[in-house]
Amino acid sequence: MKSARISAFVAAAALAPAVLFSSPAHAADGAQQTAASTPDKASEGSEGSKGAEKKKHGSQADDDRIAILRMLDNKDNGSVFIEAANKALDGTAQDVREFLEKGQYLARQTDDRIRTAQIMSVSERGSNVREAGKKALMGTPEDVRHFLETGQYEARRADERLKAVQIISVGGPAVQEAGKKALKGTPEDIRKFLETGQYEAAAKDKAAKDKAAKDKAAEEAARKKADEDKAREDGSAKGGKGGKDGKGGESAAVEAKPAADVTAKKGGESAAAPKSGTAAAGSALATTGAGSATPWVVGGSAVALGAGAGLVVMARRRRVAAEG
Repeated sequence: MKSARISAFVAAAALAPAVLFSSPAHAADGAQQTAASTPDKASEGSEGSKGAEKKKHGSQADDDRIAILRMLDNKDNGSVFIEAANKALDGTAQDVREFLEKGQYLARQTDDRIRTAQIMSVSERGSNVREAGKKALMGTPEDVRHFLETGQYEARRADERLKAVQIISVGGPAVQEAGKKALKGTPEDIRKFLETGQYEAAAKDKAAKDKAAKDKAAEEAARKKADEDKAREDGSAKGGKGGKDGKGGESAAVEAKPAADVTAKKGGESAAAPKSGTAAAGSALATTGAGSATPWVVGGSAVALGAGAGLVVMARRRRVAAEG
C-alpha cells in the first residue's frame, strides 16, 4: 500500500515540468484568438444601437396614436377636435405628433367658441348669459374657456333670479308664496321653482279660482231662486185680492144692467111725452150708479137726452106756428 503511494508521487513529479513548459504557448494562442475576435464585437454593437433607435422611434409613434385614441374617448369633445384627431390618425407619425403638440389646442379653441355661441343662442337664456358670452368671445381663448367652465353658470343664476321675480309679479297667491320661498333659498331652489314649482303653484291658484267662481255661481243661483219665490208669493197674494175685486165688479155690472134698462124705458116714455123728457133724463142719470157698466149707461143717457131735446124743439116750433 505504501509502495503504491510512492509510485503515484514519482509519476506526478515527472509530468510537472512538461505541463509547466507547455502553458505559456497555450496562453499565447488564446490571446491571439481573442484579439482576432474584437472587431466583430464592435460591428455587432453598432448594428444593435441602430436597431434600438429604430425601435425607440416606433414605440413613440405608437404611444402618440394611443394618446389620441384616449382623447377621443372623452364624450365632451367638439366636432372640430374629433375631425382633426381622426385626420391625424390617418396620416403619418409626424401628423400625429403635430396634432398632439399644437393641433389639439387649436381644435379645442374653435369648439369652445362654437359652444359659447350655441349657449347664447338658446331662447331660454337670459340677458346676463348673452352678455357674458359676447364678452368672452371678444376676449382670449382663456376667456372663452372661463365662460364655459364658470361664467355661464354665474350669469344663468342671475337670469333665473330675475325670471323668478317676474313670475311672482304676475302670479296668484300660491305662485307668489312659492316664488318668495325659492328666492330665500339656494340657486337649486330657484331652478326647481322655475322648472316645476311655479306650475304646481299655478295649478293651486287655478283650483282656488275655479272653486270661488263655482261658489259665486251657486250663490247667484240661490239669490235668483229666492227672488223668484218671493215674486211668486207676491203674485199669489195680488191674485187673491184681485179675485175679490172681480167679484165686486161683476156685481156692479149686474146692478148696472137694470139701471140701463130703466134708462131705456125712461127714454121711451120721454119720446111719448116730450114735456117730461128732461125729467126722465135726469131720473135716468140719477138711477145710474158707479160701476164697471157706467160708460154704457152714460152713453145711453146721452142718446136719450139728445132725442128728448129734439122733441122739445119740434114741439115749441109747432106751438109757435099754431099761435101765429
